[in-house]
Amino acid sequence: MSVGPFELLVLLVVLLLVVGPTVLPRITRNLGKSVGSFQQGMRDHDDRVAERPVEGTLERTAPPAGSPRAELPPRDGPSGEV
Repeated sequence: MSVGPFELLVLLVVLLLVVGPTVLPRITRNLGKSVGSFQQGMRDHDDRVAERPVEGTLERTAPPAGSPRAELPPRDGPSGEV
């Protein structure tokens, strides 16, 4: 769901009627600064996560696999092979 140009125009007109023409520029300026600050914080967070080493993933190994076919009991009935 996206907001089209008509919806933005209606929202701007309603906002203009509610807060008035003198306050609207200050509100939009503060909103723009807030969005920019949020985006900068997200970039900083992504950078910190990318720099942090992943602990223990290279040191751990999976246990050796056994022979599962040798441990299975024989099947009764058709094997399903063609």
